[in-house]
Amino acid sequence: MATRYETPARRRNELEPPTPTRVLAVDDDSAYLRRLEVVLTRAGFDVVTAFDGPTAIERIREDGDIEILISDLTMPGMDGIETVRQARTACAFPGLYTILLTANDGADVKLRALDSGLDDFLTKASTDSEIVAKLRSAARRLAMERRLQVENEELQTLALTDELTGIANRRALFRAAESILGAGRTMTVVLFDLDRFKQINDSYGHLMGDRILADVAACLKAHTRVGDVIARYGGDEFVLLLPDTPTPEARAITQRIRARIAALRWTHSGSVISINLGTGLSTAGSASTIETLLAESDAKLYEGKVGRHQELDLSIQL
Repeated sequence: MATRYETPARRRNELEPPTPTRVLAVDDDSAYLRRLEVVLTRAGFDVVTAFDGPTAIERIREDGDIEILISDLTMPGMDGIETVRQARTACAFPGLYTILLTANDGADVKLRALDSGLDDFLTKASTDSEIVAKLRSAARRLAMERRLQVENEELQTLALTDELTGIANRRALFRAAESILGAGRTMTVVLFDLDRFKQINDSYGHLMGDRILADVAACLKAHTRVGDVIARYGGDEFVLLLPDTPTPEARAITQRIRARIAALRWTHSGSVISINLGTGLSTAGSASTIETLLAESDAKLYEGKVGRHQELDLSIQL
C-alpha cells in the first residue's frame, strides 16, 4: 500500500560496488571543458558535457542520473546562474548539487552565487587537485543525504508496519482510510477477528498464536486486490478497506477470504489446528468517518459472534 518516493539517482546497496557519481559540466570554453572532463574522469567520476545552458537543460531532462552540475558563470545567451535555476526545475533528482565556475573569486560573485541557491563555486584558477577535492566533497555530501533519506524512509515504513505480521498497522489504517474518504470515494470496511483465539494461545502457547497471526495476515494480503488495504487493528483483529466496492461485492470478497483462512492448518504436538474468521462489514455513507465505520463493523462482528457461539453451545448440549 505504501507509495514512497523513489529518487531517480542510483540507490547504493552496501553489497554492491559504488556507482560513479554522474557530473554534467557546462562551459562554452571547449579547452577548459575538456580539461574538466579529463580530470574528473581520472578521479572516478562519470562525466558528460555541454557547451551552453540550453543544451545542459536538455541533457538533464533526458538523463535522470545527473547528480552534480558544474556551470560556467559567463556564457552567451544563458549565464551560469540562469542555467542552474532552470536545471533545478528540469532535474528529476531533487538533490542536484550545483557548482558555479567563475574566472575570479570576487566576493560579489560568491554572494550572487550563494544568494541564487547554488551549493558551491570553483574558480578557473583552481588546480586539478582542488577541483577533484571539491567534487569529492560534493559526492560525499550527496551520499550522506541519500543514506539519510533511505533511513528516514525505513523509519517511516516501520512506523506504519505491524512488527509481527508485516502488514499495515493501526496508524497506517487510519491514514489510508482518511485519504480514501477525504477524496470523496466510497469504501467498505470489513473487520475480522479469529474465533476462540484466546483458547489457542492458552492451549498451544503464544509462539503458536503469533505464527497463526502471521500466517493469517499473509493469507489476507495474498487474497486482496491492488488498492485494497489490509491492516492489523490490534490483538487478533484485522481490518480490510475496500475502496469503491459496493456491499454485495464486498460480501463476496469477504466470503472468499473466510474460506481461504478456514482451509489453513497448523500442527502442534500431534494436534491439527484450524481457525475461523468472524466478520463485521460496513459501507461508507456521505458523512462517514473511519471511527464510525469501525464501530459499526465491530457491532456487526459481535452480533455474528454471539450467534455462532449460541449455535455451537446448542449443538453441544444436543
